[in-house]
Amino acid sequence: MAYQHDAQLANIVTSYCTCFGGILPLLFTAFTRRHPARWVFVYACVLITGVPTVWLHAMEGNRVASLFDVGTNILLAYAIQIAFSLDFLQPRTRRTLIAVMAVVNLLVWTYLALEVRAVEKTPLLNFGGFGQFYAGEVALILNAWVAVGVIAVSYAKIPRHARPLFWMFFSFFLAGMLIAAAGNDQISIYIFPWHAFWHVLGCMGFITLWVFNHHRFFGLPEVDSGRGMIHP
Repeated sequence: MAYQHDAQLANIVTSYCTCFGGILPLLFTAFTRRHPARWVFVYACVLITGVPTVWLHAMEGNRVASLFDVGTNILLAYAIQIAFSLDFLQPRTRRTLIAVMAVVNLLVWTYLALEVRAVEKTPLLNFGGFGQFYAGEVALILNAWVAVGVIAVSYAKIPRHARPLFWMFFSFFLAGMLIAAAGNDQISIYIFPWHAFWHVLGCMGFITLWVFNHHRFFGLPEVDSGRGMIHP
C-alpha cells in the first residue's frame, strides 16, 4: 500500500484507539456495575465512530468515508448532550435542548451528505499551512461545547469527589480541540504526528469520562483497613 503522506500509517493505527475508547468503557460497565442505558449508548457511539475513523484514514480523501467519520462523531456528541441533559437538566429545558439540537444536527448531516458531491470542499476556518476546519468539524466542535455548557450550568450537581475527574476529562477535550486543528499530515520534530496524537488523547478522554461517571453514580470505594480489602 502506498501511503499518501508520512503520517498516514500513524493515523490509521491510532484510529483503533478511538475504537478502544468505546470498547473498554463497555467492558468496564459489563464487568463492574452497569451504567444507565443513556451512557451505555454513548460508549457504543464511541465504538461506532471509531470504525469509519479507521476507514477514513486508510482511504484519505474519500468523501463518503469522511461523511461517516464526521457524521458519527456528531452523533456521539449529540448522545453525550442527551446523557448529560438527562442527568442534570429539568425536563422542560432538557426537551427543548434535545429537540433544537436534533433539528440542527439533521441539517448538518444533510449538508454533509450534499457536500460529498460538491466540486470542491472549502474550509470554514483556515490556519494556513498548519491545518483547517471544514463545516462538519466546526459543527462537531460546537456540539461538544453544548455538552460542556450543560455541565457548566449544572456543575453544583456534580458530587465533589467526581469533580477532579470532570476537569481531567475537560482538559483532554480542550487539548484535543486545539490539536485537531492540525492537518492530518502535520508532523513536528519527526516523532509527533498531530492528528494521530489527537486519536490517543480522545481514547484517554473517553476512558476518563467512564471513570467520572462511575464515581458520580456509585461513589468512591471504601477501604477496609483491617483486611486490606476494597469494597464498592
